[in-house]
Amino acid sequence: MVTGAGAPHDAAVWLSDAATAFLGSGFYVGPGLVVTCAHVVHGHWPVTVHGVSGTDEALSAALWPPSRPAGAAYYPAPDLAVLRTPVREGQPVAVLAAAEAPAGTQLSAYGFTTATASDGVQPDSARLTVVGPAGAFVRLASGWIRKGLSGSMLLEPEGGRVVGVVKGTEDDRDPVGGWMTPLGGLRSVVDLPSEPSAGPARPTAGRQEWADLLDRIPVLDEERVRHDLVRRINDALPPDRGIRPRADSLAVLHLEQIAGACLDNLDPCAALGALVGAVRRLAGGHRAVGELTVMLDGSCGGGVGHGA
Repeated sequence: MVTGAGAPHDAAVWLSDAATAFLGSGFYVGPGLVVTCAHVVHGHWPVTVHGVSGTDEALSAALWPPSRPAGAAYYPAPDLAVLRTPVREGQPVAVLAAAEAPAGTQLSAYGFTTATASDGVQPDSARLTVVGPAGAFVRLASGWIRKGLSGSMLLEPEGGRVVGVVKGTEDDRDPVGGWMTPLGGLRSVVDLPSEPSAGPARPTAGRQEWADLLDRIPVLDEERVRHDLVRRINDALPPDRGIRPRADSLAVLHLEQIAGACLDNLDPCAALGALVGAVRRLAGGHRAVGELTVMLDGSCGGGVGHGA
């Protein structure tokens, strides 16, 4: 079941990296909240989310677990990631089922691939049958899991609610069947805050460190641009989480106020993620923008950015 829409694909999204390369699929489970597989976004940042409501750069990414152990053949369970995006009014979201899908249930996967008869990334689907437990995952059979469907929602036949997330195929050379993360694994992530800790990540870099990097970007010398920066940050945050820095005609002081307002936010890492995203759009390829991205990732300990 998808609320706010008439078709399951309306809640589905596809993800791309900074080079606009297709990474895989995902789906909205709440306003500004996208679920995908951890292995889809691990090591990729920034990540852009594409869906029926538009295209947004993800503000943060939390992965469970944060990385794949060296030498592991597959990404460990639950192999899930939660991305935060700007909240769009009326965004269709998928609804979780009340119970696991028993063996023999035919499920429908809705995601995106480049393997359709149309060019580029396109909506795609698969019909898969639940076989039974396979380690911490559930084995699927009788259908094709094409490259790109990892992270897709799996819907029950009656009611169309989500009962799992496509992990992937067992063999890339023969994509018949594979695995899913079951409902229990999905609920263990979605029922938590969208960070794996008890609360939002707290940044380690301070106000002056952020302000010093911002001050190196020439376009931010203009007061008009700094006000536009604040507006863009607030557009990317929930209405009750916006920043209100004190304005100052002197750039260095104004930038300190902006950095401080982000650090004092109820969710500072989300605010800093919005700051870096806004600066990236305003300043393009300036070297300091890359350094801001690195500091964001390191400062927030993986709670924002590729994090894993």
